[in-house]
Amino acid sequence: MSIEKYLVLNKYMLSLLGVDDFKDLQNVFKNAPLGVDLNSGKTHFCELLENAFQRIKLSHDDLDRYDDNIQSYLKRINAQRETKITLKYFQYLSILFTEIYLDMLKNNKAQFLNDLNEFLKKYKEDNSIDLINAFTEDDLNKLAFWMATGSGKTLISHINYYQFLQYNLFQPNSIIYITPNEGLSKQHFDEMQQSGIPVKLYSGDLHSITPKKGEVLILEITKLVEEKKGRGKTIPVDAFEGRNLVFVDEGHKGKKS
Repeated sequence: MSIEKYLVLNKYMLSLLGVDDFKDLQNVFKNAPLGVDLNSGKTHFCELLENAFQRIKLSHDDLDRYDDNIQSYLKRINAQRETKITLKYFQYLSILFTEIYLDMLKNNKAQFLNDLNEFLKKYKEDNSIDLINAFTEDDLNKLAFWMATGSGKTLISHINYYQFLQYNLFQPNSIIYITPNEGLSKQHFDEMQQSGIPVKLYSGDLHSITPKKGEVLILEITKLVEEKKGRGKTIPVDAFEGRNLVFVDEGHKGKKS
């Protein structure tokens, strides 16, 4: 069975937009103009959602609010850039899905969990799936993006950072960005600076992990260990005890432990 059938949250989000498959969105969005309609102040993508999808379950007020937020995040990551970023339709939709998710998690978690499990129940019946258990609150602490190489996940993660601050789900003890190697750590460091995000690279000094408010610490997964031995640059995971906001790039390249 294809993995798509197990991406239940993805299917639930699509149902809120009134479609069954991402291709239903793609067929409408792929030729849409980029940027903002100067007359309405809305993105062309938002206008499409409000006018082209009859079964959409989100109100125009909610869509407008999400669209305003997305535009504000984009302005923040563009503020220091000479070459401005313009969102493509699949980037906009991934950010919109996160916007909806964080809003429901912040403001109506119990109803969100109930609706998600009701959707799951019907989805399992329709697709003859037995392996997926009901969602719990703990499941809602994780969110994954499955997107093609070159689709802009790095920039999307920067906007996710600003989305988290917008919804203020909790005050994190640390904000950690885990990468598979030093090259990607440096790339994220440079890009985050351009996006106006306070950031630092892990230097190997345990004292350096004490964060300033809102600061992101970037380190490689190879430097995380269960127990530190010797004087190397590794860091025990219990150094990050507490409530943390954790970004993971290329999660499939992690290590079993």
